[in-house]
Amino acid sequence: MRTTTSLPIILASCMAALLWTGHAAADDRAPGADGSAARRAACKGDTESVFVLAPIGEDQILSYQRVLLDAPLGEVWPVLRDVERFWDAVLPDAAPTFMWLDGGGPETIPSRFQFTAAGSTLVEEVTYRSEEEHQLLVRLVEPALGMQAYYGFWDLSRACGNKAVLEYTRVLELEPGTDVEFFRAVFTQEFIDIQAYFND
Repeated sequence: MRTTTSLPIILASCMAALLWTGHAAADDRAPGADGSAARRAACKGDTESVFVLAPIGEDQILSYQRVLLDAPLGEVWPVLRDVERFWDAVLPDAAPTFMWLDGGGPETIPSRFQFTAAGSTLVEEVTYRSEEEHQLLVRLVEPALGMQAYYGFWDLSRACGNKAVLEYTRVLELEPGTDVEFFRAVFTQEFIDIQAYFND
């Protein structure tokens, strides 16, 4: 019998670990009111690109990417916080099909949107955004492209040298037999595109 772990629980655990290690490294103490200010002021020195795509359960995968962007945080965050603009950076081929749904938009949380990729229409929702921490959480609303469920967490921070570093954690639950390499190729291309968008 298949044992299924709740995707929100998996994602919460992964994000908590990532956020704790990142924040602890920034100020070497437990996060608090003063720690938050220190994190915003500090810059990340460890900005080597990372891409991990690993199974975490039956038909479940975790993707973690970290990429250095040759632009200051203040230039990158306005693009990241507005999913429509972000799609133009990471999915330029799909960007023309982007559409906010049900009166949603970049200033409304939660907000649903749709776009077309690989011949399928995907409906997703921005469920959380932190202007202070420069974070965003999106989820898949309707199954598509072999995904039964999808959660994506974007975390942007200042890198040394007036640059920004984007960390992107995704958890996917797939239909049995779905080609994982398809997602590896898409995720890899997204980060090539976003680097080109900011580095040009």
